[in-house]
Amino acid sequence: MPPGSAIIGTTSEQAYDPSANLYDYAQTKAATMNYVKSLAKQLAPKGIRVNGVAPGPIWTPLQVSGGSTQENLKEFGAKTPLGRPGQPAELASIYAQLAANDASYATGQIYGAGGGGGQP
Repeated sequence: MPPGSAIIGTTSEQAYDPSANLYDYAQTKAATMNYVKSLAKQLAPKGIRVNGVAPGPIWTPLQVSGGSTQENLKEFGAKTPLGRPGQPAELASIYAQLAANDASYATGQIYGAGGGGGQP
């Protein structure tokens, strides 16, 4: 990758505050967070930025295809201060900003979008 390139990983609020029933998912997202932070240090001298996005509850096909029980879907996202899950489109501008050249001083960062939950 040439200098000025950007890598953006997707982690989760689960990396910081794992749910008891999402151990396997939370573990992989914590690993992704560590990957972002470590790779950022390795690639910074080459002019390549590495950042991550850590969404909270986002409404995706994962939830209805086995990511959550039907009972839990009724309350999905309700515990956020905004009182609802986010939509994928609400994350797009975060990724676009991290990929933009004017974000050239951001590397090794994890950007949260958790409906006001305070993570990360």
